[in-house]
Amino acid sequence: MITEEQTAMLGALAQGLSTPPRTPILRTPEDYGLDYEEISFTTGDGVEISGWFIPGSSNRIVISNHFSPGNRYGFAGHLEGLDYAGGFEVNFLPRYKALHDAGYSVLAYDLRSHGDSGDGEGAISGVGYYEWQEVLASLDYVRNREDTADAEISLMSMCMGANATLNAMDKHPEAFTDVNSLIAIAPLKGRTTIERNCEQMQIPVDEGVEAFEPIYNEITGLHVDDHDIIPKAAAINVPTFYLQVRDDMNSRWTDVQEMYEATPTDDKKIVYVEGTPWRFQGYNYFSDHPAEMIEWLDGHSSDPQPDDKIPSF
Repeated sequence: MITEEQTAMLGALAQGLSTPPRTPILRTPEDYGLDYEEISFTTGDGVEISGWFIPGSSNRIVISNHFSPGNRYGFAGHLEGLDYAGGFEVNFLPRYKALHDAGYSVLAYDLRSHGDSGDGEGAISGVGYYEWQEVLASLDYVRNREDTADAEISLMSMCMGANATLNAMDKHPEAFTDVNSLIAIAPLKGRTTIERNCEQMQIPVDEGVEAFEPIYNEITGLHVDDHDIIPKAAAINVPTFYLQVRDDMNSRWTDVQEMYEATPTDDKKIVYVEGTPWRFQGYNYFSDHPAEMIEWLDGHSSDPQPDDKIPSF
């Protein structure tokens, strides 16, 4: 039997997933000596999306999105009031600089209801359910921008953003036929994260998920299993690099392993981040280990950077 207090905890969880706080964009590319533009584009359902374009020196571009409640900068988790996910900062700027120094342009954008981007209907975050439209719009933006129209495109997507990318691939596979590769960081099965949160709140898991479902549906009109991302792995049609924190307290590494095994392309790899329960450490991984990212991207590019131009890390 779920208590009144536990019901309130589940309500707070549903609200946090559906209407996450907008967190500050604490740093910009200028802080790292990078030229950039503030850009915007509009999704098919009319949401204005804000982002940065960082020009590189080659005909290659990486389109990067983010997790919730982060934004194109990362997440100011070291600040008071935002220190609930380990108490450390997630900073994407070192990753963007590494990409720039290796010749890549970068398009980094805020998903709807995050950062400086607009809201969709009801100001609801769909945790990837609606945000596939941002993925398609970002591809359109790159393909229609004069200086990137012929660029080789790679994608870096994480958590909510990875779910959005897989939903986009499932709905519109034709949009990805010329994409070089995907780096998918911590895609998330909705039911798993509710189960894991129930465990942490000491709520019986089956009862907790059953009680969460109508609360979440009332806020969003969605169901927990609308976020079953695992079957969408079958729609992936590009080389894919998965990254997952093995002991993440909010997910299960076995879900991502199942996705890896279901991904139909032969050109795929998976790396597990060890020694931490914090999934947000996975979001920092390529800021801390950029050489692994550059090696993957260069290995799937027909325009690799000359050896003497590749930065050492």
